Amino acid sequence: MKAQFILLVEDEPILRNVLARTLAARGYLVLTAGSFREAADHLAVRPALLILDIGLPDGSGWDVAGWVESLIAPVPIIVISGQPPDRRQLRRFQTVAFLPKPFAVGDLLAAVGEHVLSQAAPRG
Repeated sequence: MKAQFILLVEDEPILRNVLARTLAARGYLVLTAGSFREAADHLAVRPALLILDIGLPDGSGWDVAGWVESLIAPVPIIVISGQPPDRRQLRRFQTVAFLPKPFAVGDLLAAVGEHVLSQAAPRG
């Protein structure tokens, strides 16, 4: 089975590192980015899932979602943000979960696990 990557876009280095290590410890392959530009650099590896902060230093996380969609195809997204959810954007992109900051790491793991299980389920 080909490895599938999670692209984690979070501008706060401590949170980004904790989340990346936690996901990696659970067996996920994680690429990290702290900005829109860094996220764009990782798009050659088509992520199976995007974990996305909305407030980035060089744009909005929604810019990242639009860039991914235009270059690759829609990618399921888990939004993590301290900002209130923009329901219109949540519907526009394939948002599978919204986690308001601060959130429990277990909640993120559960959301990722649910996405992985839904992808593995037989399609009828």
